[in-house]
Amino acid sequence: MGLDAFVYCRCWQDGLTTPCPVEPVGIDEEGCLALLRPWEGNKAAHRMFDAWQAEACPHKAMEQASEHVSNWAGVRLFQQALRAAGPGRFPTLATALPNLNGGSLPADRAAVALAELDAFVRTDRITDEVELIDEATGRVLMQYVESYHGVFMFGPDFQAGVDPNGFFVLDRADPPATLFRAVRFGQRPLPGDRVELTAGGTRTVVTMRPVGEHGEPPPERLAVRTRSRSGEDFAYMVEPLRRLCAASVATGNPVMWC
Repeated sequence: MGLDAFVYCRCWQDGLTTPCPVEPVGIDEEGCLALLRPWEGNKAAHRMFDAWQAEACPHKAMEQASEHVSNWAGVRLFQQALRAAGPGRFPTLATALPNLNGGSLPADRAAVALAELDAFVRTDRITDEVELIDEATGRVLMQYVESYHGVFMFGPDFQAGVDPNGFFVLDRADPPATLFRAVRFGQRPLPGDRVELTAGGTRTVVTMRPVGEHGEPPPERLAVRTRSRSGEDFAYMVEPLRRLCAASVATGNPVMWC
């Protein structure tokens, strides 16, 4: 799950598609090219429209560009970096990305966003990012996502995550109580899907999977660090956004978030 986007080509607007076998065709209230008939009572016609759209012009599904932008955690980290950079530095990017699937970015704003992306990627220091790492290898296990309050593991009786004050495990009471917190700690798997967490002479046993296993032996020593991030560190977002915005400017059609 995450954020995807596309930009329509101009073939339909410029009369370069094959004739559509059903009518009327136009832009619906969500900004999508569609058969402007209700679904109920017109299912066969809608299927004909879908089949036509798939092959109506040289562009697949009549899209000039189509991108998987990022999963939602990646989107939130990018938005977090934009906020940290300051509201006046990249104002269009800061407001362009949706918080949910759907909506669009008009071509005139895409042109401004394209210039901001170029400036963003050239910035040597955008933000400081909090990470949980495997001390033995330096592998990043999780990053602090402010929008998620740092939480990245959920269980029936706990939630765990990382924030600027360290790794934490909370119970699910209301209000939650802290079961464990540390900047550097060790972990040891125990039978019954339990894990022993140790730091500074304290020992806590929690019913949860070890942190960072992901099909590999879980790390034994973990630590929270703060690392400076440049614009180039966000290439995973910048590059698909750049391609989408460039296609929007070239066609005059909006970026459609989906």
